[in-house]
Amino acid sequence: MRTFEYRLYPNKEQSHLLMQCLIESRIIYNEMLETVKAQYEEEGTFPSKYDLTKAFKGRGGERVPATTVQCLADRLSKSLKRFLACKELAMKVGFPRFKKPNRWHSIQLRQYGKDCYLHEDKKHFIIPAKMGKSLKIKMHRPMEGTPKTAHLVLRADNHWYALIVCEMVPSAEHIPSACEHADIGIDVGLKSFLTDSEGNTAPNPRYYRRSTRTLRRKQRVLCRRKKGSHRRRKAAKNVAKTHLKISRQRRDHHYKTAKPYAEGYHHIIVEDLQIANMVKNHYLAKSIMDASWGAFLDILTVKAESAGHQVIRVNPRYTSQRCYECGEIVQKSLSVRTHLCPFCGYIADRDVNAAQNILKAGAPPSGVNVHQ
Repeated sequence: MRTFEYRLYPNKEQSHLLMQCLIESRIIYNEMLETVKAQYEEEGTFPSKYDLTKAFKGRGGERVPATTVQCLADRLSKSLKRFLACKELAMKVGFPRFKKPNRWHSIQLRQYGKDCYLHEDKKHFIIPAKMGKSLKIKMHRPMEGTPKTAHLVLRADNHWYALIVCEMVPSAEHIPSACEHADIGIDVGLKSFLTDSEGNTAPNPRYYRRSTRTLRRKQRVLCRRKKGSHRRRKAAKNVAKTHLKISRQRRDHHYKTAKPYAEGYHHIIVEDLQIANMVKNHYLAKSIMDASWGAFLDILTVKAESAGHQVIRVNPRYTSQRCYECGEIVQKSLSVRTHLCPFCGYIADRDVNAAQNILKAGAPPSGVNVHQ
């Protein structure tokens, strides 16, 4: 499955209808959750999504399509299943919560082709009449695969977007072109965003750190506003816009950094990092989350698969401490940026040595095809 995002341009009347649908769908979801809680307190059981759909049939009225109400029941049912699954695993988890207006930003259209579809002119997105019927859309790139469902999302920049989920048709395995360096190891870090086994580095932009002063100023303005006032809501939107810009900058950097590696190498070997454990270090947590290694590695994996290549994850244990030349363990603190082996005399940048160890640990033997 792959999601394609396009900007929508509703007029004033259509924006009003979409906002009314968004508000009403949140109210219906909260009513469903209230019904679930009441039944659980009385009988000790949860209603199924079919029971919820039947109980709230026609509840959408003239604002929410019937299929969207069904999606709300399905969404709540999945939340309950995840809650019960986590409870069985003794994981710390909270019961599904009532949604506030600032935590509800999307409308789901169940079936593409029936509830919504793209007009023949490729300039209008057709939705139910009670939501605006025909919305202008900017198709900045063609869709691929078979569209299945769609979401209408209101971002922090106060613009509507259509997220169309498509089922991709598996294509024949792509045979990568011959190149001098078929495999490469990548070590992600904080000083440099990544360092590969060939000695190349990508800078760490630190978008959140660079925007700290702007966020500090806007959040102070937000704290001075009276709770519940219009000016506070306006200030909160201003803060949300800054966070949205940071996330978009970071995502753009990830895609541009991943592209040459995904298209230029047969096998990309990376560390299988446990980031949730790494952020327990409170001295580095903010910098680790700012770099967002997990999102980058996911993007790299998807792009490599689409190019017929593969990302291989290896155990990160001792990749920075082990000498690439002789294999001996050379202990060094995080502040030591140069690897100097007292056993064989090998000298290299700490991150380059780690990337070379990663490549050695994960590179498949010559002539072996590891593709599934």
